[in-house]
Amino acid sequence: MRKLDRASVAVPPSLAVPSQAVANEIANATAYYGARVPWTAIYTSYQFHNYRGPDVKVALRQLAGGNCAYCESKIGAVGAREVEHYRPKGGIADLDMHPGYWWLAHRWDNLLPTCRDCNKSLRQNIVTAGMTKAEVLKLQGKRAAASFGKANQFEIRGQRAVGSGCNLDLEDPLLIDPCRNDPSQHVTWDFSVELTLIEPALVDGDYSVYGAYTIRTCALNRAELVLDRIPALRPMRVLRTRLINRLNGWTGDADELADILLECETLSSFAEHDQPYAGMAAAFIRDFEDELDRWRVSQGLPPF
Repeated sequence: MRKLDRASVAVPPSLAVPSQAVANEIANATAYYGARVPWTAIYTSYQFHNYRGPDVKVALRQLAGGNCAYCESKIGAVGAREVEHYRPKGGIADLDMHPGYWWLAHRWDNLLPTCRDCNKSLRQNIVTAGMTKAEVLKLQGKRAAASFGKANQFEIRGQRAVGSGCNLDLEDPLLIDPCRNDPSQHVTWDFSVELTLIEPALVDGDYSVYGAYTIRTCALNRAELVLDRIPALRPMRVLRTRLINRLNGWTGDADELADILLECETLSSFAEHDQPYAGMAAAFIRDFEDELDRWRVSQGLPPF
C-alpha cells in the first residue's frame, strides 16, 4: 500500500453537482432509511447503483494510477475494477442493528478503486512467513478453507457513527484509508526472502493494529498476489546487486561515484504513480538508500 492524494483528482461531476440520477437515489435512500428507524435485522439494505458512473471510474483510475488502492496490483485491463466503499454502504459485519454507512454511498471521499480479490469475500489461500515458492504453488492446488476480502468488514476502536450527524473522526477505523493515512507508517516488507510478504510495522514497540487488520482483511498475502510480486521485484533486485558491485569496486574517482549514484536514481521509476506495487517498490528503495548511507559512512563519506 502507499499514500494516495485525493486532492490531486477533482470530484467527479456526477457526484459533485450531483447528477439527476444521483440526486434521485440520495432522496430515495434517505426516505427508505428514514422509514426504518430504528434499524433492525429484518430490513434489507437499499440497493445503490448510481455512485459508479464512468466519470467516477476515470477519477478513481487517476487516483491510484490504475492500481488497486489496497494491494496495488494493476486492474482494469485483466481484472474487474471495483468501486469500493471504504465505509461499507450496506451493512457492517457482525452488526445486524447497523444499516451501514448508507449516507456516504455517493461521497467521493468514501470511494476507492480496488480489485475483486481485495474487495469481495472469497476463498483464498494465505501465504505465511517461512513458506517456500514450491509450498505456495502446492497450496494453490488446494481449495482454500477460509474466505478473505474486505466485503462489509469495518472494525473501529472508537465511537461508531450511525448517521450523517455523527463525527466520523471519532471512529478510529482499523482499516487503513490510503487517502487519509500513510500506509508506510503501519506496514513493512521483508525483502530478505524471495516470497516477499507485507507485515505490520513496529510502532512504539508494538506491531501496528492498523497494519495487521488491513493485511488480514484485504488478504494482502494471498498466494496469487505473493507470487505476482516476485517478478515485480526481480529487476529491482538485479539492479541493486549491480549497483552494490559497482560501489564495492569503486576506485575513489569522484566522476565514477557520480555515475554510480545517477544509476541509483533509476530505481525510482519502479515507485512511480502508475506502477504496480509502487508502495512495495518505495519500501525497497528506502532500504537500499539506508544501505547506501552505510556504505558512504564506511568510505568516510557523509551520508545522503
